Amino acid sequence: MKVMRVRSVTEEDYLKIIQELVLYQDYAQLSDIAKSLQVKRQSARDEINHLIDLGMVKKIDRGKYVLTDQGDIEANIFLRKHRTAEVLLSQCVGIEWDAVDREAMGIEHGMTEEIIHRVIERFNAKRCPHGNPIPSPEGYVEKIDDVRITDLNETGDVIISRIIYETDEILNYLYANQILPGAKVKIIRTGFPLQIEKDGRLLSLDPSIAKAIRVSSIK
Repeated sequence: MKVMRVRSVTEEDYLKIIQELVLYQDYAQLSDIAKSLQVKRQSARDEINHLIDLGMVKKIDRGKYVLTDQGDIEANIFLRKHRTAEVLLSQCVGIEWDAVDREAMGIEHGMTEEIIHRVIERFNAKRCPHGNPIPSPEGYVEKIDDVRITDLNETGDVIISRIIYETDEILNYLYANQILPGAKVKIIRTGFPLQIEKDGRLLSLDPSIAKAIRVSSIK
């Protein structure tokens, strides 16, 4: 399959947020896309229709969208830039974990493959600070054996694998409570609100935060 490299900054931004929302809640809703990108709903609708025409997005219901296989590849090609930018800013500049996603948005579109290659090589980076895999130049990612913490129906110890939806509110809460990739937490109660134990403290997670967390079993 021939990979079409997306050059438009707008296209890259839309593909990124649609993929993140699909991972977060199984679909991307028009209102959520518009809110995340701080644009009017009509502007979001127009750009989504443009991406549908390009074969990268498909509509699954009224106001709900997912990426096609080609759209996923294109989103990953851009996410390679974004996630490597996060590594660069956290490792070289010392940007805090809960701010690096936002700060990376200022440089991500200018990340060349030469810069990306050097950052990955210098820091042996396979994942971004939030635990998400850095895609290959062709837009493919390693398969990670994890699940959304909200999908669990049993209590017990798990490891935080990654954070799949990165808003300031979500990241600030997780950072303040040190619920970070690699941390061990204990599921005390499943369902909503989900309750966990972290470092001897009981925390009830708001559903909007819990849905962003993926975990893996302890091996």
